[in-house]
Amino acid sequence: MTEYKLLPKQREFLQIPHNNELDVAMYQGGFGSGKTFSGSLLSIMGCRKYPGLRVLIGAKEYELLKNTTMVSFFEHLDNMNYIKDKDYTYNKNDKKVTFSNGSEVLFKGVEDPEKFKSLNLHWIELEEASQISDASFKALLGRLRGTIRSDWKGFRYRLFGHTNPQANKGWIYKRFVENPKENYRLIIAPTAQNIHLPQHFVESLKEEY
Repeated sequence: MTEYKLLPKQREFLQIPHNNELDVAMYQGGFGSGKTFSGSLLSIMGCRKYPGLRVLIGAKEYELLKNTTMVSFFEHLDNMNYIKDKDYTYNKNDKKVTFSNGSEVLFKGVEDPEKFKSLNLHWIELEEASQISDASFKALLGRLRGTIRSDWKGFRYRLFGHTNPQANKGWIYKRFVENPKENYRLIIAPTAQNIHLPQHFVESLKEEY
C-alpha cells in the first residue's frame, strides 16, 4: 500500500475544526496544488470509515469528472491495494462505485438540479466547483439528508469542493469570503507549496503567471 505524505493545506482540508453537524469546505489552488488528489482521497476515506456511506462526486458536466476526478479516484484505489470485483465494483452504465462494505459513490453532472432531486446523500464532492451555479450548490446542500447509522462515530455531513483561483467574485467568494458561516471553510493552496512537484514545473509556472 502506497504511503501518502500530505501537505499542510491538504490536512487542513481533510480535518474538521468545528462541531457543526455539516462541514462545507472549498479547496482552492493553482495547477499542481493537489486539489483533485485531496478531494478524491477524502471521498474514499469516508467510504472506508462509514460503511453504507452514500457519496455524490459531481461536476458541471460528467466528461470533466471522467478526465480528472475519476482518474485520481481509481489511482487511489490501486494505491490502497483495492481489487476490482472483490473490494469494489464499478457499474459503467450507472456510473457508480459500490464498495464491499456497502458504501456507494455516484459520478454525475450536476448543472441541472432537477436530475438529483430524489437523491439522499451523506457527502458531496464537487470538481471545479466554480463552474457550478449557485442554484445547483444550494440544491445539493438540500440532498445531504441520508440516514445516519448508529455505529458512525463522529459522523458529519460534508460538502467539499476544489477549484482553480477565480478572477471574478462569484458565489464561492460571496459564500466563503464576504459572508461565511462558521462551518464554511476556504483553504487556499499555492502551487509553490507542493513539495512533491518537480522544481522545473513550479519555476515554469512562476515565469508564465
